[in-house]
Amino acid sequence: MKRKFDITRKLFPIFFILFFATQTFAEGVKVNVSGKTVEVKTIWIKSLPYLSARDFARKTNNGFYYNSETKKAELKINDYRIVLTAWNQFVVLRKKNKTKKSVVQLPVSVKFYKGEIYFPLNYLLPYLEMAFGKSANYDVKKNLLAFTSEPYKSRKKREAITAENKNSRADIYGIEIEEKANGTLVRIKSRKYVRGAAGNIMNNKLILLLPRGVTVDKSLETALPQNKYIRKVEVKNVKGNYQIDFTLRKKYVSTDVYNDLDSRDLLVTLYNQKTLDDLEEIERQKQKWKFDVVVIDPGHGGKDSGASYRGIKEKDINLAVALKVGKLIEKNLKGVKVVYTRKTDKFLELKERGQIANKNHGDLFISIHCNSTKKVPTNASGFEVYLLRPGKTKEAIEIAEKENSVINYESNPQEYKKLLDENYILVAMARSAFMRHSEKFAELLSDAWPRKTMLKSRGVKQAGLIVLIGASMPGVLIETGFLTNPRDAKYLKSKRGQNDMARAIFDAVKKYKDYYDKIFED
Repeated sequence: MKRKFDITRKLFPIFFILFFATQTFAEGVKVNVSGKTVEVKTIWIKSLPYLSARDFARKTNNGFYYNSETKKAELKINDYRIVLTAWNQFVVLRKKNKTKKSVVQLPVSVKFYKGEIYFPLNYLLPYLEMAFGKSANYDVKKNLLAFTSEPYKSRKKREAITAENKNSRADIYGIEIEEKANGTLVRIKSRKYVRGAAGNIMNNKLILLLPRGVTVDKSLETALPQNKYIRKVEVKNVKGNYQIDFTLRKKYVSTDVYNDLDSRDLLVTLYNQKTLDDLEEIERQKQKWKFDVVVIDPGHGGKDSGASYRGIKEKDINLAVALKVGKLIEKNLKGVKVVYTRKTDKFLELKERGQIANKNHGDLFISIHCNSTKKVPTNASGFEVYLLRPGKTKEAIEIAEKENSVINYESNPQEYKKLLDENYILVAMARSAFMRHSEKFAELLSDAWPRKTMLKSRGVKQAGLIVLIGASMPGVLIETGFLTNPRDAKYLKSKRGQNDMARAIFDAVKKYKDYYDKIFED
């Protein structure tokens, strides 16, 4: 079950702000080089962080060069140049004013994603330390790479423990063992690409099962030198299939077997319990960002009718559109759950709406409303979408006053007093982790509206809206149209209009999900 913050026990919406203003919702690895912490764009593969070379250089104030034809990137850090090539394990290290270069081989390749080079942090870290001239530590649980004030001292290189017979005619002719940042790596050297190998750890023994037709050099049983990782190697032929049994000296609890894309070798990674716990913590952090719950909030309800005009009540329009949006999501977006703050003509306090959203671990909060003006009838027409920021215009302040006026129906309106302080909202939202995503959804919605409906878009705006404060997730408030405009009102009341508006909102949700999933995908 995914872990998200359940803060339903908080008594007032103001506590929602205080709680989330202190949280770090990491999208990427945080890096601290000289006392300032920055967040670097990251992708995760097999629970390992790969950092964008371009973003790393920019955020740490270092040089960067990229050749789009060769897909090579060069990090320029102090006197060092680190050359990375997409889908390649070999990294070139150069020192300024020196013709000699060194080439190091990483256990995994550099990646290329959406036009950018990403390097494996765990394996490039020693060379980053050398370039910066500082020691560093990557704290997995905090997701923080911190360079210390201590000068970098060249670590004694860990030579790989190897056993191989290059003259052998067998497919598997060698073993190489090396301790890495996230575990112990066993490289099974092979003359051909081996597909379908599997590993398992039982009773402190690693059993590597090989597919039919793959042969193993028997001499590997005695060729491996004494080491602190593996006590004994046994090569077995079980009913025509070879397997290699490794009796382990250390306590390992899990293993991964995968193919090296840049050679024919098999890579077997051994994890101890601490490493496994760290990797699981990363997975739990990533799951917080899985997009699978949309919260739809039909504004007003019950004794609070909202705006009204010629017998048309806002609360009824809001609910009808909300239910149609929910049905479209449930039918067309597999794996996405819809949560309604209300499905009937029911009155809810503003803080209850946020509590419902948080209790259900929402990923997106959509509050649906209809607009109105003091002047009746009005020529004002069209759709608006609002973000939670202090309104600077007279119109935005009026919107906030109108939508926040629901507190007059509540049992204790005084509890919102501090939330109505525009300066306080400004300070709180300046630290919000959700605003970028709210802005993206608002942009998609503003684009979809004129294409899907007969109402124009009046754009994305901002106002100090209490209902958005309580929902601790990306969220927007929609003003679908003006009830005080006869043409808008007729369209809002009609089945066609409500279907059109529901499709516009659904279209934005679908595109937002695609955008969101691409950001946080492995």
